[in-house]
Amino acid sequence: MQRVMESFLVILMMIGAYLVDAAIIRGESCDAEALVFYRIRLVTNWNRKLFPKHYPEFRPPPQWSITYGQSHNASFRLFRLKDYASQAVQNFAETGHAHALEEHLAEQQSNGMIHDEFHLPKIPKGQGATEGTFFVDGQHTKVSFMTKIVPSPDWFVGVDSYNLCLAGRWVDNITIPLGPLDAGTSNGLTFTSPKWPTNPPNVIEQITARYPMHLASSFFYPEIKHLPSIAHVTFTKLHEYRGSNNVHKKVKKLKTKQRAKLLKKLAYANRKSENEVEKVSFRSSNGDCMVSGWSEWSPCSKSCDVGKKTRSRSVLRYPTENGRDCPHLTETQWCGSARQCTTNESYFRW
Repeated sequence: MQRVMESFLVILMMIGAYLVDAAIIRGESCDAEALVFYRIRLVTNWNRKLFPKHYPEFRPPPQWSITYGQSHNASFRLFRLKDYASQAVQNFAETGHAHALEEHLAEQQSNGMIHDEFHLPKIPKGQGATEGTFFVDGQHTKVSFMTKIVPSPDWFVGVDSYNLCLAGRWVDNITIPLGPLDAGTSNGLTFTSPKWPTNPPNVIEQITARYPMHLASSFFYPEIKHLPSIAHVTFTKLHEYRGSNNVHKKVKKLKTKQRAKLLKKLAYANRKSENEVEKVSFRSSNGDCMVSGWSEWSPCSKSCDVGKKTRSRSVLRYPTENGRDCPHLTETQWCGSARQCTTNESYFRW
């Protein structure tokens, strides 16, 4: 019966993924120019009443590591069930330290796969909450994160590539229950087991009330069908920026750290577009308009906060009666600096 239920859940997930993909194929994607501000709130429910077996008391007592996550496009995966953990994910799942992840993901951010990162503070007890904020945009609509269960060999909770753009709309609010995951890199069946490398490593698996099927397993409760949720995460949309007036109006209301992160995203978008020169080819035998290449970007209109910069091109030949019209001749991009315009605020530190 357990296998039937698991197969049914897999089928439902496949149907959901198909519907989302079908919506994208029909053009029901979110605004490519939108910049959307989300809050993430992680709530943990690890207590003796829900999980009495092997509940740790000392060295250390139940707690949670920092939460490390990112918004990204469809090409990036932090981790994936039934797949092998990367070296960076293995290190985090075993130690709770994010240094290796930060170095590895910096490469992904430089090639445009990752849009934003977030680090949520540790939760010092089994039950607690932590929260933070991040940005997504029309090209980076998915979010992933992981948080280590402490103590444990290599167990964690997390979300793999949740799409915040569904059927052409940004999700306003969603809560997702979380269960324990096994990174498959360290042997041990209990919370306080010594860390012995699994050689060869196993794939990442969902820990259930009956998996691993071993009496010594800390999550082995054969008398129940499903484990209670050990945590849940809520994503809440805070702001959606669409156009110059909206951005300039709302950015002033953001707190220092929020504005700094917004400027970081805008600056990234500008850097990405600086090397993109629109190539317009015309046959000399027709009467289409012909334009020059783009000029260099102008200096930013502001040295702090959000400003604009422009570039232009000129008409080399106007169209004849049956030729194609000239394309737009100017472009505007957001720009800015995380330097503060006032001295009474401090820059947000990661």
